[in-house]
Amino acid sequence: MNNILFVCIGDSNIVGDSLGPLIGTFIQKNKHTIQTNSNIDVIGTMEFPIGYDTINEKINCTRENDNTFIIVIDSALGSENNIGKIIIDESNLCAGNGVNVGKYLDGDITIRGIVGKNHNNKKSNSIELRNIPTIKIDNMAHKIISTIIPFLYKV
Repeated sequence: MNNILFVCIGDSNIVGDSLGPLIGTFIQKNKHTIQTNSNIDVIGTMEFPIGYDTINEKINCTRENDNTFIIVIDSALGSENNIGKIIIDESNLCAGNGVNVGKYLDGDITIRGIVGKNHNNKKSNSIELRNIPTIKIDNMAHKIISTIIPFLYKV
């Protein structure tokens, strides 16, 4: 694996949606200290969040140019009993589904942090994302980062 691209989705101005950019910022700031044989790149940070309208374009462009391993990270809403869980799998990710802007993303690995309850209503879900405590997002970001870093040392 020559290249790893982290696609960290979310809006840095909405606490509940800032999980991806928060993780992206950490990786971007620390990628040069991570000992790996792969080149690490990041799309989506707190300073430069990635919007739903250009995500697929950037991923497809990367896929066409090389054999980059893509890790997609996003916050998600789910059932009440899943809040706080982190889901890591090889499935497609439907980014923005909770607020009716769902875009399917094809990464090699997807990481979703269930940050709040899905009310199956755009307005209620937007309110939910805005009312999530910052400490909850920070704690979840640290858990995900502590899972990612050992993985990167192995590649």
